[in-house]
Amino acid sequence: MKNLVLAFCSIRPKNISPELLSFREKEYGICLKQLKRVLPESFDMIICDNTIDDLTVPPDVELQEALKDCNILAMGSKTNIGGVNKGLGELLMLKIAMDNIDYEQYENICYVTARRIYTCPYAFEKTEQLKKEALLCNPDFLYVDGRYQESHKEGMYNDMFFAMKSKAMKEYAEYSYARLSKMSTEHIGSEQNLYSFVQTNNIEFEWIDFLGLVRNDWETDGTEFTLTNFHIT
Repeated sequence: MKNLVLAFCSIRPKNISPELLSFREKEYGICLKQLKRVLPESFDMIICDNTIDDLTVPPDVELQEALKDCNILAMGSKTNIGGVNKGLGELLMLKIAMDNIDYEQYENICYVTARRIYTCPYAFEKTEQLKKEALLCNPDFLYVDGRYQESHKEGMYNDMFFAMKSKAMKEYAEYSYARLSKMSTEHIGSEQNLYSFVQTNNIEFEWIDFLGLVRNDWETDGTEFTLTNFHIT
């Protein structure tokens, strides 16, 4: 059986300045092109976006090239509920995606935050070999300027990337959808939600220490353009 990547995007959020929006589109283009390049042949990919209402609006040239021949599930900006709690937007996209695809044709499904640069296919190769119900991680960060930052480990699992058997991912989508209101009012993060699902449902999982990706943590100093924002996980 094949595997699937659900690549979650928020390409054109309304609260971003035109200058940063332009850079954001370029960055998505770079990330998606690289993701397509490293993805093993056993994987399909669906790009899920919650900001695009009109696909005829020309995106950045880099992004146009990246989106060429891709399966795109454009959910519209009304589904972008993650203005404060960003993880909520992705979880709603997950629910919509799992309701609209034939998920049972896939052995494993990867949940991927798409604005990341995958340097190699390691995480997807680990997914291909998955024997248990889930593949989880909680990697630390090494910044380009030499800073080393340990990630929080208690009561959470990282959700930049994780993978599950297709049935478990469907169950996670339903579980998360039922908790969206609670997560919003009680400020529960998506990492804590993932941890709660795994522990509550006794999901057996395998662990991956490293993802082999580069992330632009642009919120560090409020700009997309600072090289020292980039870190490796």
